[in-house]
Amino acid sequence: MWFLVTKLIQGELGIYLARMKRLAILYAVMVVFALLLVAFLITALFVVVSAEMGALAAALTMAGVCLGVIVLIWIATIVVRRKPAKRAEDRMKRDIASIAGVSALSNAPQLLRAVKRRRSLMLIPLLAGLGYGAWVAIKGDDEF
Repeated sequence: MWFLVTKLIQGELGIYLARMKRLAILYAVMVVFALLLVAFLITALFVVVSAEMGALAAALTMAGVCLGVIVLIWIATIVVRRKPAKRAEDRMKRDIASIAGVSALSNAPQLLRAVKRRRSLMLIPLLAGLGYGAWVAIKGDDEF
């Protein structure tokens, strides 16, 4: 904002806006050629795939790929449209998980020293795993 005010005071605003207009036109031309580039690349891909599979199979394959891309973009828009509170909650969960991981790694040397002194401490995770396996077997679920 202050940049434009100083340009206005110095009398260079017209020159600056003309330069920005030329840049905008150049960027628009670049976008048109980028879209043409993408169109030709997709056409070339179609020609290669149709030489391998045949025209109908290539068309169906390309349509399936396009549908897949559309679904992925749709999912991305759903994720982006989430409420800021939900995004903040997800960030908080990631931060808590990160802090828990750091604290676990920082305590690892002390835990390893304790296990070296008392080898019987190695039985605790083993018993916990066996107990969990027995609980799942009794419960009857196939997934862990």
